[in-house]
Amino acid sequence: MSDKNGNSSNSPKTSDLDDLEQRLEDAKQRHAPEVEYENDNSLLGMAWRISTELVVAVLVGCALGYGIDYFAGTGPWFIILGLVLGLAAGLRNTFRLVLEMEAEEKKRLEKQGKS
Repeated sequence: MSDKNGNSSNSPKTSDLDDLEQRLEDAKQRHAPEVEYENDNSLLGMAWRISTELVVAVLVGCALGYGIDYFAGTGPWFIILGLVLGLAAGLRNTFRLVLEMEAEEKKRLEKQGKS
């Protein structure tokens, strides 16, 4: 029967509920994934991306310099200028990418620390 507050006299004991809650928490811990990564970029993939961006920037700079030299009839001056500008652009992209990676890693570590 229920009392005047509507509580049933057949309600489970609080120790039974505490035991059930503890077993549920234990089951959640056993079945939870150990490590969660938001970003699946591996270090090898990031190294490949950085080196590719650097090489492509230099090659594009040299190709543009060669094209200008070919059509203008000048010596290797624009090839050298394209090489220097391509190298500068590649290094700039590399530093930018590394800074982005560091910022993502810092966010991930802060998120893990708060969890």
